[in-house]
Amino acid sequence: MKNANRGMVKYAPYQSLVEQAKSLAAMRERKSHVEKRVLLEDEAYAIDEILRNYDGELVEVVYSKHGRNQILEGVIDRIDAFERVLWIGGEKIPLKDLQSLNRKTAPAEGTPSSYMWGD
Repeated sequence: MKNANRGMVKYAPYQSLVEQAKSLAAMRERKSHVEKRVLLEDEAYAIDEILRNYDGELVEVVYSKHGRNQILEGVIDRIDAFERVLWIGGEKIPLKDLQSLNRKTAPAEGTPSSYMWGD
């Protein structure tokens, strides 16, 4: 009878304490942090070639931002060599944060993914 008033409290999750929730969130943040890797010479050369010969193609960019790898797909709006940044869809990406840059090709007409290209 003593436990009757507790109801489901005894089955509450371990995050029931505010202090514990904060420390668990901080621990998850530390675990999800990814160190920015150094590009190999051939990777840097490939990125440079794409940027030098860019002609409005769709690209996929992987870059580091706040300790996480971000993936962005779009058309490069602007390449600023002086500030050393790319602008894709309003997102400013410093060249030093680039991890990879790949040209994307439009799918063949009638393929299931062609709706993404506005066909």
